[in-house]
Amino acid sequence: MGEGKRPLLVWNKDNGWGEIPTRKLAIVGSHPATRENAPYDDPEWEIWLYNEAPQKTEVYKRWDACLQLHKPEVYSSLENWVNKGHWEWLQKDHGKVIWMQEVDPKVPNSVRYPIEGVLDLVPYRYLRSSPALALALAIYLGYEEISLYGNELSSNTEYAYQATNLAFWIGFAHGRGIKLNLECWQSEFNQAIYGYEGELQIDAQFYEKRFDEYERAWTANDKTMTTIKNRLDAAMLERKYDKVGQLTIELQNAALATGETAGAVREAERYMRRSDPISRQEFERVSAQAQIDGDALREKMLHAGGKCEYVWNVWRQTGRMEALNQLRGFTREKVQFAYDMGAQLGIWKENLLYMSEYDKRVTALGGQRAVGQVVESFDR
Repeated sequence: MGEGKRPLLVWNKDNGWGEIPTRKLAIVGSHPATRENAPYDDPEWEIWLYNEAPQKTEVYKRWDACLQLHKPEVYSSLENWVNKGHWEWLQKDHGKVIWMQEVDPKVPNSVRYPIEGVLDLVPYRYLRSSPALALALAIYLGYEEISLYGNELSSNTEYAYQATNLAFWIGFAHGRGIKLNLECWQSEFNQAIYGYEGELQIDAQFYEKRFDEYERAWTANDKTMTTIKNRLDAAMLERKYDKVGQLTIELQNAALATGETAGAVREAERYMRRSDPISRQEFERVSAQAQIDGDALREKMLHAGGKCEYVWNVWRQTGRMEALNQLRGFTREKVQFAYDMGAQLGIWKENLLYMSEYDKRVTALGGQRAVGQVVESFDR
């Protein structure tokens, strides 16, 4: 690596720190899909694990270093949910490096993580997970070849912020000329190329099927909504105050459900009647706007609900017809807002589903097949 290259060091309990010739490193995470594929039987490769993993010897056949970068109150807890014996294990001499935030006198193999040096690699404070910290450390120490196993992250899960962070360091490693072998999480890096591949069209039959399903659902929900409304009218005439309060809530929920199916069926019908190309960006734009509009309607629904509760209390206390008529008016207002809010929810969900379907089809087609699909869609 030239001037910036640092000798790789290994800890030996007899001789202390010493330089080792290998510059091959496998960083192994816990995902079962690929963690057991690491080169445990090849002595040319050094193996790094995380946290409690070295204690799981039936899975991880060998390890040379471990990253335990949590606070002492975490790694020393006797209630560790992964392995309750972890603190006891850390206090034993394993003759191998255990990277920590600071050297812990109670952990014989603890070595301070060189956070300052790692942060000097880039002008950002961008270390948001153990995989990112491990890869950044490996780059800092000068490994020439790095393989990643068992680090399966996904950008559409709760690990999204960790996924983008690890992707950054993967790109940085490539930029430094490091040979990086991605033996896991390959789906993230083998997507269709934006603007070149994958601009396919979801067929009209898909939308038609969605339309049929939601049209039946809307009919059923609308029938339920009408039934509740009739019961509410009867309860109002009979001055069943508590029953009216209960049915008002039921009617609001029914209106939300009915509106949601109405919004979904409307979107399915709108798309199935289209003959022009529909891009993924349109699904994104429509879903984003529906979320904004839905939030605004929610505020209006809650405001109308507050008015309903106020006049319901007046009607219950006085029994006056004027209060009942006001309650009817405010209830209609609240139910309409609930229906409209539900419709926006249906539009939002439906477009998210189309985005997911679009992505699945792009992945299935891949590369030149996706390009071919684009040509075919425009030739029709």
